[in-house]
Amino acid sequence: MTDHPEGTDVGQTSAVDRAALQTAIDAAQATADDAENQSQTRLDEATVRLKDAMAIFEASWVGVVLTASANDLYGRSDTIHFTVFYGYEVTVMGTPAVPILIGDDSVTQTVYAPYTGERDTTLRKLTFEYKIPGGLADVDGIKVAASLDLPNGASIVHTSSGLAAPLTYVAPDASGIRIVAIPPDVALTAASNGSTRKAISVTASVYGAAAGNALTELRWLPGSLSVADFTSETKGTDILASSQFTIGANGDYTVYALDKAGNETVKTITVTGISTPSSPDNGGLPITLETTVKINMNGGITALVDPSDIKNITRSDGMVVERVILPERTWERILELLKDAKEPLVSINIGNREKAVQTQFPADWIADMVQAYPNAIIEVRLSNSSYQLRLSAIDLTGLAESLDTKVSDLTVNIIQVQVGENVRQEINRIGVSQGFAVSADVIDYKVTAEANGRTLEVHDYGGLYSIRTIKIDRENMNRNLVAVQYIPTNGTVVFVPAQLETGPDGSSEAILNVPHNSMYTVVDVQARTFVDLNNHWAKGDVEYLASKLLVNGVEAGRFAPEGTISRAEFSALLVRGLGLSVKESGGSARFVDVPESAWYASAVNTAVASGMVSGIGANLFAPNAPITREEMAVVIARALTLTNHGTGREGQEQEGSRLDAFTDRESISSWAQEAVVRASEDGIMNGMEDGRFAPSKYATRAQAAVILKRFLQYVHFIK
Repeated sequence: MTDHPEGTDVGQTSAVDRAALQTAIDAAQATADDAENQSQTRLDEATVRLKDAMAIFEASWVGVVLTASANDLYGRSDTIHFTVFYGYEVTVMGTPAVPILIGDDSVTQTVYAPYTGERDTTLRKLTFEYKIPGGLADVDGIKVAASLDLPNGASIVHTSSGLAAPLTYVAPDASGIRIVAIPPDVALTAASNGSTRKAISVTASVYGAAAGNALTELRWLPGSLSVADFTSETKGTDILASSQFTIGANGDYTVYALDKAGNETVKTITVTGISTPSSPDNGGLPITLETTVKINMNGGITALVDPSDIKNITRSDGMVVERVILPERTWERILELLKDAKEPLVSINIGNREKAVQTQFPADWIADMVQAYPNAIIEVRLSNSSYQLRLSAIDLTGLAESLDTKVSDLTVNIIQVQVGENVRQEINRIGVSQGFAVSADVIDYKVTAEANGRTLEVHDYGGLYSIRTIKIDRENMNRNLVAVQYIPTNGTVVFVPAQLETGPDGSSEAILNVPHNSMYTVVDVQARTFVDLNNHWAKGDVEYLASKLLVNGVEAGRFAPEGTISRAEFSALLVRGLGLSVKESGGSARFVDVPESAWYASAVNTAVASGMVSGIGANLFAPNAPITREEMAVVIARALTLTNHGTGREGQEQEGSRLDAFTDRESISSWAQEAVVRASEDGIMNGMEDGRFAPSKYATRAQAAVILKRFLQYVHFIK
């Protein structure tokens, strides 16, 4: 005990451990002092008890040392190192981990630094590392748990005694270790500086300024570039002090930003409206363009908006909005060219300079378009986003009646706004607990109708899906990007269907397919894993969906793949995967067993309203009943119809022949047979390994996740 005094350093022990050993020594000494009156058995037992107490005492010699970078500020891909020193030799099996509590304000999460040292060999020093993923933030300093974690059967054993080594220690003060793994936010605006030049103003901010983070580099280059194009400090012009630069030609310009924590990003702006140099052929006057309309290479119509058709207005909140008002001759030209176009898609291309753009459409022109081309789509394409609207989805007559006017006096507006930094920071704050960070602009899309000084926002599009796009920096394309909707009324961020593709101008963009308007962005999500999916057949599919914000575990790190899934849970899963807006109950008591306060009430209402699910009786839904495989097939078949991917098959005779693939076809309920055929032929649901479909068997959580993934891939809602 002299060699191991009381303390918290390596080799020292706690007062409790020292007292326990002293008690054992005193008891053994008392037995030894009375040896002549003790039996050999009692003496042997006293020896064993003393040896056990000494082994336990030896196993308590442990301390932990935390190593950190010199400035205590960590960015994306930085590594925090931990070292645990034992005062004796131990053997490690598996992957122990150091739990770390990370987060800002009241939103925290536990992450783990896994063991990185040798296994099945004697050691005194154990090393652990945590590599910082994008999206994490903790400006107040992290906290280290006071005990190691042993996931998946890991162990640390005292080599000589074979006993489990203690896992607890005095947690070191890690409040000086601050994490900022969120890239700088950069906004670019262009303002005229004469007719042949423009000044580009740069607004750049960093996350975690209170923790010592700061902007360290700000440079620009012409072209649409990536972070890799700025790898050398000699590349680009330094504008850290001035935050602006002037250019004399239309085109793309990219700004690179780097902060103290090592996070970096780029932002590109497309500049238009600069007059070309004068030409002797037109008397020395500058050559300017006007809005031009042409048939594009895809067979649709493109209108290139000239700056002369854009008027800046300032809202009451100070935001400058570019209002696009095309002359009547432009609308007439579009209708004329559509006669020779291959498809009725009209793209209005605007080289916007402000963060908000309002494009106006005469309602009577829309009515003419719908009459001549019922499937006509209007696209408004800006420098960082685009919006498509199927014109037949707009109820012009109803809007005119609501505004007490005629359709001919009505104006329809498509509004796209790059929202402010406060919204971006709020989404990042939510992402701290869910493991994601904003990786693109946050765009607010709206459609309004106005007449006689009154404005009405359009919310109902008949359930039709349409396209919105958001530009993505190319260097982010290899990350786990997920398109999301931000709902400010309840502070939630939810998945929306999207694909990552190359846009018409060669840039990378997220193509969102949604049936509503809202605020949308793209986030970079940390990979998610579940310890109970190791070696499970559905591991890849489940963790893929979890990393897309679509499925969750039953608790931290556990998915329970073989558990059942209820009717309410599967309804909520499908509503989430389809990106549907939830329908609040609004006091409705359609199902007596679906309380308004239940977490699933809104999802069930939405699923029922969409026609995907129905109750089990006049006023019962059975939300907590496990869903069977044939019930799931019916829901999937209805979801296929909802997304315009076919209806039924050719007839009962062929339907029956297709059911022959299942040995238990006679057990499939008549009301589910067509749905089973559709789901199986489309590769969404398969039979069991023994050839059965098992229609009345409860679907497992793993099966539900795999079926959802196949369905979303089939309808092209995910890759």
